[in-house]
Amino acid sequence: MEQFEALVKKDDAGRLTILELPFDARAAFGKPRGTIHVCGRINGTEYRGKLLARGGGKFVMVLDKALQKAIGFAGQAMSAAVTMAPEEEKAGGESPEKAVDSRCGMDLLTAIKTRQSIRKFTERPVSEEMVNAILCAGMRAPTAKNKRPCHFIVITDRQLLSTLARQNTNAAMLEGAAGAIVVCGDKNREGIKEFLCADCAAATQNMLLGIHGLGLGGVWCGVAPNSDWRKLLIGQLALPPKVEPVSVIAFGWPDETKELCDRWEAAKVHCNRW
Repeated sequence: MEQFEALVKKDDAGRLTILELPFDARAAFGKPRGTIHVCGRINGTEYRGKLLARGGGKFVMVLDKALQKAIGFAGQAMSAAVTMAPEEEKAGGESPEKAVDSRCGMDLLTAIKTRQSIRKFTERPVSEEMVNAILCAGMRAPTAKNKRPCHFIVITDRQLLSTLARQNTNAAMLEGAAGAIVVCGDKNREGIKEFLCADCAAATQNMLLGIHGLGLGGVWCGVAPNSDWRKLLIGQLALPPKVEPVSVIAFGWPDETKELCDRWEAAKVHCNRW
């Protein structure tokens, strides 16, 4: 992680607001090629972004309007205290522990055919090892151009789960769940809305299958754009600018069973043309 003072200012054309780095980012972060995605704080405000090369080892980061407003930029050059690290590394300098390799005895097609939405859970806690295995399944999902924009917030705080449950009748099961995983997309990393939602959806489905394969139960709660619940999630989870909550998974040990139904519909299969 790098700590430095820098100017936030308009570029020469006056169109972009930039922060100039006082060092060669490729050398400092060990990134000899490719786009460098970074995260950290500017004057105490969290950010995520990507660096633009200006030649000769010089790099800048473009600040969007939300971040400009958050740090108090009013159009005139201002000094800023910056911490910056590659996004793969935590801004605090700590790396998360690697997930334990958990296995289950259920084959993939069986898991797909038998997975169901579970909304009632027992009070039995779910181990950290299982939660990490579920997160690992989410991180293995495909993403457009391998940009990997998904972030995952694990919630086990009973008060927070209760707050989220009571503000959305469709997420009432969070009240009794062992925990929840909020799947978020980083719009700095994936700027196309449709791709961002698809990437997060793929991660969500992977985790639901992982939950079922481990013998747990789970259900997918959608986050509607511009909804009060979306605003609540952003506030309660202190999401930084450009990080969008896309789905919430409630999980726990199941306290209900459901009859399986055959969902095969031949009329919905088309060959070569509609």
